[in-house]
Amino acid sequence: MNRPRKAADGAPASALPAEALGAPPGPRSVFLKVLSGAVSGGLIVLLFLAIIPKVADYDEVWDSLAELRPSTVLLMLALALLIRVLLAQAYTVITPGLPLGRSLIAREASSAVSNVIPGPSGTASQFVILRSWGVSVERFTRATIGVSVSTDVLVFAGPGLAFVLWALVGMPAAKDGSHAWAFGLGALVLSVVAVAVVVAVGRSERLAAGLGRLGQACANPLRHLAGKEPVTTWPDRCVALRTDTLDVLRNHGWGLMGCIVGGYVINGVLLVLCLWACGITGAEMPFTLGFLLYTVGRIATIVNLTPGGVGVVEIAYTAVYVTVLGESAHDAVVAGVLVYRALTYLLPIVTGAFCYLVWRLMRRREVHAETGTVVP
Repeated sequence: MNRPRKAADGAPASALPAEALGAPPGPRSVFLKVLSGAVSGGLIVLLFLAIIPKVADYDEVWDSLAELRPSTVLLMLALALLIRVLLAQAYTVITPGLPLGRSLIAREASSAVSNVIPGPSGTASQFVILRSWGVSVERFTRATIGVSVSTDVLVFAGPGLAFVLWALVGMPAAKDGSHAWAFGLGALVLSVVAVAVVVAVGRSERLAAGLGRLGQACANPLRHLAGKEPVTTWPDRCVALRTDTLDVLRNHGWGLMGCIVGGYVINGVLLVLCLWACGITGAEMPFTLGFLLYTVGRIATIVNLTPGGVGVVEIAYTAVYVTVLGESAHDAVVAGVLVYRALTYLLPIVTGAFCYLVWRLMRRREVHAETGTVVP
C-alpha cells in the first residue's frame, strides 16, 4: 500500500483526489471531461456556423487571414506564449518556494480546463495540481485572491489610462472618430469610479463590510427563488478579503503588479497586431486607439458566461472595433479577432493539455519515488 503523503502544511495527501496521487481518471471524471469538451465544441461550432455568418462575409474574412505573414504569425505566437509565462509568474511571486515550471504547468492545465468546462473549474484544477506539490490551502487562497483582485482592478482602471494616452498622442479613426471619444470618455468615468471605490474600500473596513451587505441583499432574493438558504457571511468575507489583499500587495505588490500589468499590456499589443496583420491599417487605427478599444472591450469580458468566454469575447471585441472603425473594416476586424482568440483561447487548450499530461507523469514518478511502489 502507498503511504499517505503529507503536503507542505501538514495535511494528509489522502484529502487529494486520486488523480493528484498519480491514479488514472475514473469513469465519472472521464465522462465529465468528454461532456464538457462536447459542450465547448458545440459553442465553437455555433460561433462559426450561426453567429459569424450573420456579421461577416467568410470570403472576405479568409482574404484577410490570407494576408498573414509567417514572420508576423511567429511574433504573435511568441507574445501569446509570453502572456502565459507572465500569468504563471504572478503566482510564484506570491507563493514562496513555488518554481516557475510547476506554476506554469498548473496555470496552463487550469486554463485549458476553464476554457472547456463551465464554472470555476480552472481554479479547482489549479488548486488540485498545486496542492499535490505541497502548496497549502492558505497560500493558494492568498495567491488566487491577490491575482484576481489585481487583475479586476486593472481591467477597470486600464481604459482611463489608455484614454489619456490616446488623447495625448493618438488620433481618431478615419471614420466615425466621435465614437472613439464617446468610448474613451465613458471608460474614463468608469475607471475613475472603480479606482475611487477600490481606494475607499482599502482605507475603510466598514465600507468593505457595507459592500458585503449590499451584495448579500442583492443575492438573497435570487437564492430564495432557487430554494437556497440565505447567505449571512458576506460582510465578514469582504472584510477578510480586504485584509488579505492589502497584505499581499504590501508584501508582493511590485512583483505582482509587474506580472499583471505586463500580461494586460501584451494582450492589448497582441490584439492590435492581429488586427493590423489582417488588413486594418495604422492610418485607420493608430496603436493608441487600438489599445484604447482593447481596454474597453476587455471590460465586457471580465465575467465569462461561457467556458473561456467563447462567443461572448469575439462579439464584444468585434462590436467595439467596428463601432469606431466603421463597417468598411468589419471583415478585417472579425479576422483579426479570430486570430487573437486562436492565440488566447485555443492555444491554452493545447498547451494546457500537454501540461496536464506532464503533471500526470511527474506525479506518478514522485509518488513512486516517495513510496517505492509503482502507481497503477
